[in-house]
Amino acid sequence: MGGMSKRSQPSTVTYRLAERDELGSIADLAAASFADYPFFTFVFRDAFSDESDYLKFIRSLLLMYFRAIARRNDCLVGVLDGSIVSVALMQNPTNKRPGLLNYIVSGGWRIPWRVGLKRVLDFRRISDDTDRDCFTRYPQAWYVELLAVQNNHRGQRLGSRMIQDCMIPYVRRKGGNAITLITNTEPNRRFYTSNGFTEFLSQPVERNGITVGNWSYYMDLDD
Repeated sequence: MGGMSKRSQPSTVTYRLAERDELGSIADLAAASFADYPFFTFVFRDAFSDESDYLKFIRSLLLMYFRAIARRNDCLVGVLDGSIVSVALMQNPTNKRPGLLNYIVSGGWRIPWRVGLKRVLDFRRISDDTDRDCFTRYPQAWYVELLAVQNNHRGQRLGSRMIQDCMIPYVRRKGGNAITLITNTEPNRRFYTSNGFTEFLSQPVERNGITVGNWSYYMDLDD
């Protein structure tokens, strides 16, 4: 993939496709980044009395997620001084999204034993509700399943650079002309707007009387 090297240069972020054997370390990065993310906490946090057990669970959930989606799609990483510091998991519109069987064979069969079937079903329903409009309104757009930056590198604009220097060029090279995504926090709303995305829908999600914000974004790469 043009412009994405297999090795990073010191103090320079380079971008490439993730290797299969890197998914574990990528899940570590993402779990730390998303530990307090509302999308996960309002479904799973109260199932654990211990913070470390909760983090281990989120890590296993994300590892299953990466394994299932990366089988058919594109997991991009930013590498700085030999370490992965950012990751973007993107759904190619020409590929079918993973189904239940894909998640099961990727380790998902273990999840209900740890948090209960009801939570898993709630999470699946909420996941479908949050991103449905991205796929129905813009079926030809690439969808950002996840974008994360290593916690100790936050504030260095690595997320913005991942979007501008990696994700957008990559989608264009693949013949894509649009990107969509959702977010659940106000800081992320400002972040995506500042990086050229347009908010097209605000539709909160609810579970057991708790409501979490949910905003959908679109970027036209032909503009």
